[in-house]
Amino acid sequence: MSKTRQVLLCGLGGQGVVLAGRLLGTAAFREGLEVSGTSSYGAAARGGECRSEVVLSEEPIGFPFVTQADVLVSLSQSAYNRYITWTKSPDGIVFYDPADVHPAADAPQRHIPVPVSETAERVLGTKLGANIVMLGAVARAVGLVTAESLAVAISERSPGRFRQQNLRALDAGVELGSALL
Repeated sequence: MSKTRQVLLCGLGGQGVVLAGRLLGTAAFREGLEVSGTSSYGAAARGGECRSEVVLSEEPIGFPFVTQADVLVSLSQSAYNRYITWTKSPDGIVFYDPADVHPAADAPQRHIPVPVSETAERVLGTKLGANIVMLGAVARAVGLVTAESLAVAISERSPGRFRQQNLRALDAGVELGSALL
């Protein structure tokens, strides 16, 4: 990992974007990285746009918010449209769910489709968990944190009734991520 990585996860309220950001931060902290994280919801907790900003660094973090995301993760079209301009150009990487996001044809960033809704449906029988599938895929593909640290974070911080499902989703995501880049 380079010295500092800025990660912006975005989607709609109810898609688990804030949980995914919290889990990423917890896993990174567990690995000894400096971590800063914030989240923001739109006007409505469910269905409105939301984002989770996570800054990971090997050094003390001077500014705690994402200014230019190295990595953008998008689970909805409206959030993608809003936050694509927050992503480094042309060096940023955008991971998106092709079931819900259609990238701008002229966007200079590298775009990587990750079929997380489809994978969650196949592996879990529901789209619930697509956020964790995406988290596992992105973390594996980019090398943000290890799958082991994410598994511990899920075991410690994931809601109890979803813990086992989220661990299965993580495994599916890590498998997807190993073939992405």
